[in-house]
Amino acid sequence: MKKVLLATTAVVAFAGAAAAQDLSISGFVAFEAAYGENYDLGAGTRSVDDLDFGVDARLNFDYSNSTKSGLEYGAHLELDMYSSDATDPADIWNGAQSGVGFNDGYVFINSALGNVKMGDTGTAGAASNQLNVPKLAPGAIEESNYAALEKEQVHYSNSFLGVDFAASVDDDSNWALGLGYSADVGGVSVSLGLSAAEEALAGSIGASAGGLSFGVNYAHEEVMATTEYVAAGVGYSMGALSIGTGVETEIRHGAVSGQEIESNYFAGATYELADGLVLGVGVGNLDSDSGSNCSATGGAACAGGSTGKGADLGDNEGRSWTAGASVTVSF
Repeated sequence: MKKVLLATTAVVAFAGAAAAQDLSISGFVAFEAAYGENYDLGAGTRSVDDLDFGVDARLNFDYSNSTKSGLEYGAHLELDMYSSDATDPADIWNGAQSGVGFNDGYVFINSALGNVKMGDTGTAGAASNQLNVPKLAPGAIEESNYAALEKEQVHYSNSFLGVDFAASVDDDSNWALGLGYSADVGGVSVSLGLSAAEEALAGSIGASAGGLSFGVNYAHEEVMATTEYVAAGVGYSMGALSIGTGVETEIRHGAVSGQEIESNYFAGATYELADGLVLGVGVGNLDSDSGSNCSATGGAACAGGSTGKGADLGDNEGRSWTAGASVTVSF
């Protein structure tokens, strides 16, 4: 993380402050190479069976200050970029989109009463994915989006008796809650997480000791379609080297095709060559129709069905492979 010093005269001119302040800038740039063998053979799409390159990057801007009475305030802003020559929605790249966009921009106020964020804050929740794979093949992972809140929210967080609490609400009165707890039990670090929204519930448990980590999480949601999601993984870190493997299973209940179960398997590793310079590799064995299935978060593919809870999920059974490698520079 780098800090950019704003001169006293500039701060006086633009903010009326009496002293210089620090603006923290951090981020990463990653070069990725991936190969997918017959991944996503949905109707109207093409299979990805050749080598593709991509660039993923992010800039974080963080500013903080405090009043004479000790009230802390500031702002956070993320600038994301992704670029590749993949343009088909069925491609294995993250979202198959190229471009630059702002993400997670908010102002915050910290006091003895807790932390309040206002803006694109991210939904409150403490349940976390527990695949424990350092580097996944791009685009392969299924996401458990267990809330339908808008991006713009008011987010509150605090800690009570060692329990982390968070709550968020958008302007349509959609809400989400999160509880988190961590403790050392006999030399084993254990973390528990719980997330709840109006139509979703998720939980996770993780444990680590001596470089070895293990975790599992479960989510159930009914946002346009009834979906259950389970992910589990184990990882090991030894100095600069981290390795891991994991499995995810998603069960979707379609109004037309009935129950659809898909499981994806992953393994990966990272190695830190120097401070901020990391090499990563990953491989995934996937359901060939994984990417074309109806998402639990809705959309055109989920609009049909006699009950309104999802159209035909497809029947492209079979397995396929995807693999990726990356070079990441963080600052």
